[in-house]
Formats: sequence, structure tokens, C-alpha cells
Amino acid sequence: MNISIKQIKAFLALVEEDNFTRAAQKIHLSQPAFSSLIANLEQEIGYRLFDRDTRKVQLNENGIHFIKLARELMFAYERTTKEIRSHANNHQEKLVVAVMPSIVVQWVSQLLATFHHQHANIKVELLDTQWDSCLQALLQGHAELALTAKSPSLTEISSEFLFSDKFYLICHINHPLVSKENIELKDLLEYDMIGFTKGTSIRHYVDKIVDLFGINYVVEVSQLTTMMGLVAANYGIGLVPRLTLFQFEHRNLVVKDVTDMNLERSIYLIKHKERKLSAQAENFYHHIKANIFSN
Repeated sequence: MNISIKQIKAFLALVEEDNFTRAAQKIHLSQPAFSSLIANLEQEIGYRLFDRDTRKVQLNENGIHFIKLARELMFAYERTTKEIRSHANNHQEKLVVAVMPSIVVQWVSQLLATFHHQHANIKVELLDTQWDSCLQALLQGHAELALTAKSPSLTEISSEFLFSDKFYLICHINHPLVSKENIELKDLLEYDMIGFTKGTSIRHYVDKIVDLFGINYVVEVSQLTTMMGLVAANYGIGLVPRLTLFQFEHRNLVVKDVTDMNLERSIYLIKHKERKLSAQAENFYHHIKANIFSN
């Protein structure tokens, strides 16, 4: 016996609609094609399922008995199909990358999007965490690659410089510095500065300026969105790297260059020297190298 799922679907559609035209439309078939499915099903099982005349179609006793069997077949088919899909999803190639949140905002998000379009079979897990946690994920084998703003001085880690990420001043649209044509570091001294908490890469770099000029933080935050909200409320000014500026596109915010502030952070691609990259990690490694961010 050779009964197809299409025939079972056609039978159940006709049971629900009691009309050949509506049932055919429900499963997106022409009426002749639909009628052929029902006729072939009845021929295959050896008995008629419907009594029909020129005006109506009605289940007969055999058809009523067959409903339960048809529904059991559909249930088994759908369950099996679901298991097959689940198995396929679980066997996707997996890639784990550790990345600092301040790098993800713009550049890495674009990297991942283009990589996904080229390698849809690779499932990417992103560990967006601070620098020390990125390093630990790499050392412990939880991630194959990491993108950070520091180069670790560990013999087992390979580190490649990718590009420099310049820092800019962000301030409220009504802040006095907005109207100043050339802003210098000394101009920042008289205004409240919002800083990031210790342990973040941004704080590590900005402290070089803050310590040199004796600037005090009026408040410290750990999230880019918090910094954006405070500056947009005119609570103070902030210094942030180019890669994060996408986060600060707000009608109340202005981005300004500080002419004598030669402050940049270095972005590195790091991996474990003693572990061979998987094929998917190798693909992403080359994708990164081919799409280095340009300030």
C-alpha cells in the first residue's frame, strides 16, 4: 500500500470543509488535482470514503472510521518531521566568539550579519563580556576566538593587532562646548565628566587622560546605554571610542573631536596558540581579517 501525506492532507481538508472547492483551496491545489488525490487514495485503500452527488459530499461509514487513522498518520508525520529538523539544528556547525560589548555595537554586529549570510549553516554563539572574561573564555576553551581592546601578555595566546579605535567627546546639544570650534583637553577641566567603571577597556584608556589632567568623574557607569542617557540629560560629558558612536545617535547628543587628544585604543584578534581552529572558526578568522574596521 502506497498512501502519500498529500493524500492524507487532502482527505482531512475535505472532512473539515465538506466541499471539494473549498478543500482544494485550503491546501492550495486546483480542484481537478484535489479530486485526483481523493480518488487515488480511495483506490489505494480499496474502498470509498465519501458519498457524493452533484450537490454535496458526505463521509460514509468507511470515511468516519478512516478519520482516526488519517489523524494518527498526520501526527506521526509531523512528529517525525519535527525530530528531523531538531536533529539537523543540533548538528549545525557551532562557533563561539568572545567579544567586548563596546566592540559589538557597530563593527562586530556587521561582521556577524555578513558572515551569517555567507555561512548560514554555522551557528554563532556570542559571549559579550569584559576583557578579562573574554580571555578566560579563550583559555578555558569556551571560545575559539576573541576580539578585545587589550593584548594579553601570555605565552599561550596569539594576538594580532587589527586597527586603532579613536576616542571622541560626547556632550549635550546645549552644552557650552558644542559652540566651541577647536576643543582642547584643558577645556574639559571645568565640566563634569561621566566615566566608565574600572575593569572596562574604555576606562582603562580614558584614565590615561583623566590621571594626566586631574579630571574627576562625577558619576561612573558600566553600560553604554547608561552613559548615553546621562549625557542626553545634560548630566555631564563623556569620552567614548569610535566603535561605540552608533550607540550615541540621539537628537540631544553631539559628537566632537578633541584636537590635542591623541587617544586611541587598539583592537586585537586573539586565539589560543596550542589549539587548532575548527573549520568554522577559521572561516570567521579570515572574514574578520578581510573586513577590518576603518575609522
